[in-house]
Amino acid sequence: MLRYIARRLLALPVVLLLVTLVLFVLMWQLPLEQRAMLYMPSIKAHPTEAELARLTEQIIERHGLDRPAPVQYLAWLRNLARGQWGYSPTWRQNVLEGLLRRAPATLELALAAMIPAIALALWLGPLAARYRHRLPDQAIRLAASVAWAFPAFILGLLLMNLFYARLGWFPPERWSLWAGQVVRAEPFRWYTGLYGLDALLNGRLDLAVDALRHLVLPAATLAVAQWALLTRVLRAAMLEALSQDYVSTARAKGLPERQIVRRHAQRNALLPLISTGGVAVSLLITGTVLVELVFSYPGVGRGAVQAILATDVPVAVGFALFAGLVTILASLLADVLYAVADPRLRLY
Repeated sequence: MLRYIARRLLALPVVLLLVTLVLFVLMWQLPLEQRAMLYMPSIKAHPTEAELARLTEQIIERHGLDRPAPVQYLAWLRNLARGQWGYSPTWRQNVLEGLLRRAPATLELALAAMIPAIALALWLGPLAARYRHRLPDQAIRLAASVAWAFPAFILGLLLMNLFYARLGWFPPERWSLWAGQVVRAEPFRWYTGLYGLDALLNGRLDLAVDALRHLVLPAATLAVAQWALLTRVLRAAMLEALSQDYVSTARAKGLPERQIVRRHAQRNALLPLISTGGVAVSLLITGTVLVELVFSYPGVGRGAVQAILATDVPVAVGFALFAGLVTILASLLADVLYAVADPRLRLY
């Protein structure tokens, strides 16, 4: 098992290098002045054109941006390794610092969406397989098809119109105005960056409830597509597992159907679900961007889109690196979980 994980970890730097190489090739098509922004240090909020031009010339000379591409690529990799991802004039801070400051909000939203999506898929996927072509199966398949086809931003707007504009139950953004004042006050301490969890660690149940109210609609919007994908994959895997010989043998022994499903079929059916993890994370990143925009949620996706619309090249490159790194780590985790679920894989 340890050797299997070690091999996957050794492959991680290679994949990251390929991601950075693809991004560099795309960056190479940009004008020299825009590429210089990737090396820009922190500057004052409103520099004059002359100051910006002089600083750009210094960066081009210092980092060799007029030299051959391999030299520039290595210089850019050194900057990335040092945490110097460029300065964002939109965020008015270093890109890496801006991403790390916004990442906990996005992580909180993603967890709030994925946990119920996985739980529902683990319940409804096997249920649909057990009642194949009958009413429960048809209802679940219909709901999953509609959920998969429905655009996230349309669903988000509909939910916000009903549950916030009309009923006033679940507001957008990350916290209420009064909660924001409490959070910014001195006694409140950030432990994890996750607002709801940190509110509980500070002993503020009212803030945790406020966080939950603001999370309900964006998390539900984001969870719908994830649930649809995972349910359809798990249903198909369960149908295949239930048709295997070992299941027929278990039935011939007189074992109850529920026991056959849980002890014999469900574990093997989880393998395709785990392997779908990388795809699910990619869809989650895309969905998070849309959901954060709709609900004015202050995460990485919303901040990146606002900066990219202002032609902020460092943020665009930084967000692409961030999304690629998250996807790669999710794929690595999926490989490890696959090996835990299927011991045969550890031999290779």
